[in-house]
Amino acid sequence: MLSRIARQRNVGSQFRLSNARRLTPSLASLRFHSHLGRPSTVVNERSQRSYQSNRNLATATEPATVDQGSYTSLGDVSYAVDNNESASHMNPLFPRIKRNYDRSSLIIINDLLHTKPRSLKKSKGIGGDEDEMMANLEISLKVGKMDRAASLVTRLGEFHSLNSPEYLAIHNRYLEEMVSHMIVTRQQNMVLPLQRWFEVDMTSGGVQPDARTYAIMIRMALRMLHGGKRDRTVRRYWELAKEAEVEEEVLAIPVLSELELGELSEICSSELQRVAIDSMSPEDPEYYDVMTDEMADVRPVEQKGLGLSSLQSSLSMFTTGSDIPFPADEHLTEDEKMELWNQRRQRQLEATSIRTSLERWRQEFEHMQSMGLGDMTAGGKRLGTIMTKWHMALVSRIEEEIKLIDEAESNPIRTFDQKQRCDYGVYIRSLDPERLAAITILAVISTFSRGGMERGIKVSAIATGIGKDLQDELLAEKTIKDQQAGQKADARRMKMLKDMLAGRKSKDGRSRWHKLVADMQREDPTTVWPPRVKAKVGAVLMSMLFEVGKAPVWIDNPQTKEKALTMQPAFQHSYQITWGRKSGYIHLHPEIVKVIAKEPAADVLGRHLPMICKPKPWTAPKKGGYFVYQSNIVRVTPGETLQPSYIKAAMDDNGLEQVREGLDILGRTGWKINRDVLNVMLEAWNSGDAIGNLAPLDPDLPHPPKPSPDQGYEAEKKWNHMMRDIENRRAGMHSNRCFQNFQLEVARAYRNETFYLPHNMDFRGRAYPLPPYLNQMGADNARGLLLFSEAKPLGHSGLRWLKIQIANLSGFDKASFTEREQWTMDHLDDILDSANNGLHGRRWWLKAEDPWQCLAACCELRNALKLSDPTEYLSQLPIHQDGSCNGLQHYAALGGDKVGAQQVNLEPSDRPSDVYTGVAEYVKDVVAHDAAQGVEIAKILDGRITRKIVKQTVMTNVYGVTFMGAMKQVRKQLIDHYPELSVAEKRDGALYIARKIFEALSSMFNGAHDIQYWLGDCATRITQSLSPDQIKQIAKDTMGVPKSEDPKGDATEEAKIRSSTKSLTDPAKRFRSTVIWTTPLGLPVVQPYRARKARRVHTTLQDLSIVDMGSDDVVSKRKQLQAFPPNFIHSLDATHMMLSAIACNRAGLTFSAVHDSFWTHASDVDSMNEILREAFVRMHSDDVVKRLAAEFEVRYGQNLFLAKVNLQTKLGKAIRSHRKQNYKKVSKVQELMEEFKRQKLLRSDDPEVQAQGRAMVTAASVFEELGGTDDDLAIASSLGETVVGHVPENLEAAERRASGMGTDASDPAIESLITDFDDVLGPKASSGEVASEPDLYDEDAGEETTKKKASAVYTWLWLPLRFRDVPRKGEWDVTRIRDSQYFFS
Repeated sequence: MLSRIARQRNVGSQFRLSNARRLTPSLASLRFHSHLGRPSTVVNERSQRSYQSNRNLATATEPATVDQGSYTSLGDVSYAVDNNESASHMNPLFPRIKRNYDRSSLIIINDLLHTKPRSLKKSKGIGGDEDEMMANLEISLKVGKMDRAASLVTRLGEFHSLNSPEYLAIHNRYLEEMVSHMIVTRQQNMVLPLQRWFEVDMTSGGVQPDARTYAIMIRMALRMLHGGKRDRTVRRYWELAKEAEVEEEVLAIPVLSELELGELSEICSSELQRVAIDSMSPEDPEYYDVMTDEMADVRPVEQKGLGLSSLQSSLSMFTTGSDIPFPADEHLTEDEKMELWNQRRQRQLEATSIRTSLERWRQEFEHMQSMGLGDMTAGGKRLGTIMTKWHMALVSRIEEEIKLIDEAESNPIRTFDQKQRCDYGVYIRSLDPERLAAITILAVISTFSRGGMERGIKVSAIATGIGKDLQDELLAEKTIKDQQAGQKADARRMKMLKDMLAGRKSKDGRSRWHKLVADMQREDPTTVWPPRVKAKVGAVLMSMLFEVGKAPVWIDNPQTKEKALTMQPAFQHSYQITWGRKSGYIHLHPEIVKVIAKEPAADVLGRHLPMICKPKPWTAPKKGGYFVYQSNIVRVTPGETLQPSYIKAAMDDNGLEQVREGLDILGRTGWKINRDVLNVMLEAWNSGDAIGNLAPLDPDLPHPPKPSPDQGYEAEKKWNHMMRDIENRRAGMHSNRCFQNFQLEVARAYRNETFYLPHNMDFRGRAYPLPPYLNQMGADNARGLLLFSEAKPLGHSGLRWLKIQIANLSGFDKASFTEREQWTMDHLDDILDSANNGLHGRRWWLKAEDPWQCLAACCELRNALKLSDPTEYLSQLPIHQDGSCNGLQHYAALGGDKVGAQQVNLEPSDRPSDVYTGVAEYVKDVVAHDAAQGVEIAKILDGRITRKIVKQTVMTNVYGVTFMGAMKQVRKQLIDHYPELSVAEKRDGALYIARKIFEALSSMFNGAHDIQYWLGDCATRITQSLSPDQIKQIAKDTMGVPKSEDPKGDATEEAKIRSSTKSLTDPAKRFRSTVIWTTPLGLPVVQPYRARKARRVHTTLQDLSIVDMGSDDVVSKRKQLQAFPPNFIHSLDATHMMLSAIACNRAGLTFSAVHDSFWTHASDVDSMNEILREAFVRMHSDDVVKRLAAEFEVRYGQNLFLAKVNLQTKLGKAIRSHRKQNYKKVSKVQELMEEFKRQKLLRSDDPEVQAQGRAMVTAASVFEELGGTDDDLAIASSLGETVVGHVPENLEAAERRASGMGTDASDPAIESLITDFDDVLGPKASSGEVASEPDLYDEDAGEETTKKKASAVYTWLWLPLRFRDVPRKGEWDVTRIRDSQYFFS
């Protein structure tokens, strides 16, 4: 009772505090850049005078104002900023723009120190990098090796500063496990060492205890000491907690049980009398009675796996009710009590989801048991004879291995094998031999089931799989332990755990488990073992199974002719050569293959559901959103560590305030289910027909008759193509219907709830809702179900916008607002029929482009018109305002391009411009002309070109889609809209239309070209450069650390460089500089594209090559180049959205967004539009591109980059002559070191040292002396096919490299644009293609130039990293947007 009281008191007070923070937003002026104190990880390479400030884009003197003017002292660089503040009434919502920009405020992290993993030399099996040692610590604690754990904690101190929270968490982990171990084993002799650790070792080591530490020590005293000694020790630790002012936290955190808290209250009764015992009495049961109403059930889709039933079980709380008592804290208002109650219900909902997943695994396990692949422990069913014998033999072999491990650990002088056993022994002891054997066998069989029984499987895959399953077993135990904290363990849950452990190997179970592990890893990154640990441990277990596994084979005795049973090895180990690489494979004996069936497939189900209380505000990189599940504020690529480090640095000292505020605003927007639409949707769904965008239950896709043999090969080939297309469409419809089934189940369950959608963002700052099924970014059916929870009177303006919304959703969205409003009134009879009769009327609403959203708007207008004064109607319908090809809007503003601005509604006009319609009309005219000229494909396509055919390609072209990707997009549209076309007609038509679309874009948007090429040129230089730290590391790796740091130097250092050239490696293989920039809101953006590398891991079976992803990998230069322009534009539209969200919130508007589509109440649309225009003007009043250039100069200004020049030019010949005269053998590293030294000397403040630098002769000095410029460099800066409107000349060559040049559809840069489109943009570029970069030139050069370049020869040189001049900005005035009524419409 005491713990519940203490925790309720803590929650109640914190609840009021958090509400005060988030419900009364500050009206202080908004800053574009966060004011941060930088941690020690921020590295400043320039002089102390330039870098004395360590803030993130904020001035020292005025932290609350915007720092967005001209740059200070970048040479003589300065530029004018338009500070037009004519919209003075908006000033309380927006920042006051200043002219001064402090270039020293950038966050710059030494990525070399950060990404290069530090490794400690192993001693007695303890050492390695931090990940290995943390995994070792967890296992040592689990198996009770406390001495080993203590040594690991001590050595882990070398990775952390002593007062860091991370190192304190390691100490707490050790103390907590040690106390639990002491309580179970009753080892009194461990009390004194524990107290010495806490009172002496931690204190002398500078590790300061926190509330958890004191709670652990109090628990130890309560459970391990007796009598007066216990009471004195408890009081002493309680006094220490009071001195640290954490006594309330000691009571609130879940360390002390109810019994222990009761004992504490008796010992320290005078201190705890203030706790009110009766503060938990429940009242007002009507708050949590289940609302019962009549609504049709959702017709389930027949599907493999238990995804649907698991989801329904997770949602059961909404039908059976919650047992959470309603709070009775007299200090809270009724609204605060309701919010607190909903928070507790939310915790219950999240916990129920975890329990449901365990039940689901249990059912999947029962299916595995029926296949003979069930639980191999004593509690499971009996296995088949073969694997029972494997299990028995492997248990014996593991027990034998444990004895050898004990022997190795006790031997002071060890052989190599004994050292290896000391290394992996702690993992082998982590489970009893029977369970360990069971996991090993199941992992092997599961791997073969997925990969193919009859084929060999790579040893690395099997070993990693076994290691991962062992880790999963331990994680599952930890999960249940955490879930049962503070609760009584029951047999049902323990049985569920055992069943789950064996049943998680189904495909469906794996997906759920991966999600749970990801959640645990976000909470504690050390939870998951590094790949090399999993591979090493797995290989040990596989080698033991390899020894003992036998296959029974019946053979004929050649003498007696009788059959005899022999036991042959069940596994064979072989090597195969693939693409020049030797790989080890394990093969199953053919007799085993006959026995074991393949594992069944199952569907994937995510976990996150909409929240029934407001999400937690974002306060740290991993604190915000859900209450039980832990999410990251930024979605990052797996293995990428540099972006999280920048985010952590940026968020220090309450940083990224505006970014976090924007996400919180999106998450706090309340939603309701539109019951009118839901009723019609359920009726349509249960009919099984294809209504709206609902997938049909039984698609009408008859198979064409198969051609007879005499019709020939071509007819059969055509039939096969048609059959494949039909089956692909049928499978796609089924998959879509399964997903829509989930959406409807969620909507039905939440129909009586107000719910919320917590948001996080991708690495560019674009916001995304965490719940995957039902959110505002879903397709038309999902959006049509959503209403704001808050209602506002329509007013005259809102009634007008409601009518315009209906016209927009119906496809009549290119006319003026007055015409759209009138169009709605002209169709009022159809609108009312749609709202009143749904599927039983004329079904006019189904003709709309977005039918379900149109139906929702029809119902809203119907409801308003029922009132005598429709303007008084309380409306909840979100009204959308969409940007006009938002990417092109940003490009037009960046370049000051007046023509482009007119095309995308930045310029004021009486009617809206529509770039998609403009391109469609252009293509229509060309097609009609070509058809008249007799072009066959044009005659087929004449009259078939619509806005929908071209829209996706126009939209994504500015974001980097290639011509080949555009062809796939167009072909998809032709398949959807004109299925009667033949395969050849669709293919040829897609090629023809894509070419015409690109021609139109090239003629309409010349302004975007210069900026795109400049961005691409910057990316190329950055990704082919080395930072000073990287250069020093290369010197250290190849030559050793120089003896003297004297910048004047002497001949010794040069001699050392020259004498070491034979052993030097190519520095071009060590480019790790990724493109990093800072958004106007201070968010650091780190592009994650790298070429992943493999690491060698020695095991007892064979050496394994393990892909160990990390930020120390070489960058993927091509993906960095091609992704930078679209990612930069995305970071700008994300900034615009965040600024708009904050300003709307401060103005009292409800706000939601789908990237560049912004939603609010109908009555507030005019206010929101004014805010959207003002936010865009204020952001682009700064010269954004020049700001980026200035940041690059600061961030990369000391790098050296690898350039190339034509060897036949004057410059090329001079560099070649210089090398012949000064070097016996050319070396990239040698010249790199010399140029690095020259630049260091030139930057010196000592004139004598500067003179030494000027006297040095290098390839770069030759380049400078001869007046070399950027035009003399051959830089692989081509965006190639990703440039707006570029059509490759050689389509066959482009198609061959499509996978490399195509846009990555999984990249949010494209994925977020095409929510309603299928993924058709092609696969990711392979990592291998990035090691060398053959494309040096612009692919759209003329034929003559291409031939000339193809025959040219180039030489390389190291140059200081400088960037081209920023393209000249046009004269168009961005403030004209303030008068553009169709900017967003």
